[in-house]
Amino acid sequence: MVGRRRPNPNSQCLCLRRNVIGCIIKFMGTDDSLNTAVLVGDERGDVLKEVSATLGKAGFVVVTASNGRAALERCRCRHRPVDLAVIDTGAAGIKPLEVAKQLHEMSPRVRMLFLSDGTPETVPEAESLGHVRGFLPKPFRRSQFLGRVLEMMDQPKALSA
Repeated sequence: MVGRRRPNPNSQCLCLRRNVIGCIIKFMGTDDSLNTAVLVGDERGDVLKEVSATLGKAGFVVVTASNGRAALERCRCRHRPVDLAVIDTGAAGIKPLEVAKQLHEMSPRVRMLFLSDGTPETVPEAESLGHVRGFLPKPFRRSQFLGRVLEMMDQPKALSA
């Protein structure tokens, strides 16, 4: 293997960071960036804090809740619907599918990103939910999370079924 360079393990990470930074710059250049509200619901305070800080630094309006019931209440109190809901599937109290259904009733065009310690099969599925759904397994890097959020925000809002 003379003359062959070993691939740099950090190069893949740098490419991901460049893509995320490019998406942020593109997104923040739109009129939507300052008005895009993201609901974050996670019972773990450390995850809630990190995810909220990451979204805030990227220019999103962040609404936080420590569980599903609080998330629904925060959305009911807002004068403007949230554009994306980031929900932990392992949160205690109200089940994630019920949170998703009620958020969908409040705003049929809301996008949903489910965070889970499990597999994509733990993501709530319901044919009646016509919104965009995504999944991100925990643990994740900030760049992975932000990249997934930006990818979902690039998708057109789904109309209710």
